[in-house]
Amino acid sequence: MKPHRHTPFMNYFLTLVLAAGLVSGCASTPEKRLKKKGFTLSYKSKVSAGAAANKMQLHQPLKISEVEMRMHLKTLTFEELSLFGKKRSVFTSKDIGNMARLLAKALRHVPSNKIIHYELEAAGGLTSGNIFASKDSIHWQFNSIKGMRFSGRVSVGWGNSSWRMVPQSGQKFQLVGRVMGNQAQENWIFSQLRPFSQAQQNAEKKSIADRPSNKKPAIKEPSGNSASKRTDPALEEKLGLLKNLYEKNLIDEKEYEQKRNALLDSYF
Repeated sequence: MKPHRHTPFMNYFLTLVLAAGLVSGCASTPEKRLKKKGFTLSYKSKVSAGAAANKMQLHQPLKISEVEMRMHLKTLTFEELSLFGKKRSVFTSKDIGNMARLLAKALRHVPSNKIIHYELEAAGGLTSGNIFASKDSIHWQFNSIKGMRFSGRVSVGWGNSSWRMVPQSGQKFQLVGRVMGNQAQENWIFSQLRPFSQAQQNAEKKSIADRPSNKKPAIKEPSGNSASKRTDPALEEKLGLLKNLYEKNLIDEKEYEQKRNALLDSYF
């Protein structure tokens, strides 16, 4: 009997079936997500950040400290494109306190084929966007700031206010190729990776150490979809036990924060 030989059509068909299986398998993988004090963090595919970002070679994971992340967040500035629009910081000091450690941790672990997506629910409205790192730069791509979605200059008019980022020292707009040439993306800037001196970093460390904490923090456990919870039920149990010890004054605030952060770091 002659050995069976696949026709070109059959080979093509088998390739499609295999590819479909791989895509289906990837789609069923639960997205890793962490939520804390109105701040939601997740890893997403590069494709979700747009075609220009998808073509970039990302240099990740990235070694970055919480202090460096805080300083980057402080520099981010935007302005509303309206008659009385003015320059404002994207994030408040409280926002930065909630975000910096987790963002730094995420960048130290994110693979090169993913970007970090975040959503921050604050009094001023939703701020959301993507963060990723290329060679020597951190990219900040914003979808909305303080409840205002980015619409660009073209669609701005009376009663239709939008905004644009305002690059500071060491920051530039990302350029994207268009039919008429490169165009600045006013919701996307990139920052030099190491723009801060050691003296600046020491000053930031001191400001963190001097920050008052006169009341116990509100406790929020990490949450996400049911699939994420099923993958690590021990985490919620440990956080619940730790919270119980703290509320009964069996451990002080400093020890509580240290142990809680260690648990969150081990999860994410």
